[in-house]
Amino acid sequence: MWEENSFANMLVELEGFVHSHEDDRWCWRLEDNGAFSVSSMYKKLDREGGVDSDLGVMERRVFTCIWKSPAPSKVVAFSWKLLYDRIPTRRNLALRNVLPPDVPLLCALCENSEESSTHLFLHCQVASMVWEWLMRWLNGSFITPPNLFNHWECWSDLAVNKRVRKGYYLIWHASVWLLWKARNDKIFNNVVCDADSIVEEVKVLSWRWSLLRMNIPSCLFYEWCWDPVDCLLHQRA
Repeated sequence: MWEENSFANMLVELEGFVHSHEDDRWCWRLEDNGAFSVSSMYKKLDREGGVDSDLGVMERRVFTCIWKSPAPSKVVAFSWKLLYDRIPTRRNLALRNVLPPDVPLLCALCENSEESSTHLFLHCQVASMVWEWLMRWLNGSFITPPNLFNHWECWSDLAVNKRVRKGYYLIWHASVWLLWKARNDKIFNNVVCDADSIVEEVKVLSWRWSLLRMNIPSCLFYEWCWDPVDCLLHQRA
């Protein structure tokens, strides 16, 4: 039966086909230029699978914006899973029956509350201090929101224009990436990393990414630490 369905689908695809003597070539039908793109594939899967059907307007906007970040693709993909609450926090591991019942689910960084995605990256004492000090660095301020979608929106609103906003996206991604690394180092390597150390790592990593992945003229690290907005404003168009 499945062969009959495949054959019928093939006939539909071949409808209107005109034979020619040109060489065969690959053509991606979801793009006008015939070239494959991840964006067109994602949109097709979204339409057919309806994975985002329950998301609100703000959530959809955030998912669109995170892919515009100049951060490395693996980091952006991690944040995408984080917003969907699909990363292996202790709470998620317990829900999947990966952890034994007697294993504590306390946050690895603060050990005060259950380790959920929202707690670990927003409301944990260490994470809260990291975001507070980073906002001071960027001369911004807002009250910690209830979830990561609102946090992304508030963080984006700190930027003065589109150029600076892309840099803020990069800093946000560096922050969640290093918070996750600090959590894993505590669990697997017994390395304790305080908020001050994480903030310094965020500055170093975001500076390196900005030089490699954004059109910024030579920017020394002390200049980035002193005024990252000025560095971002001088990036080439």
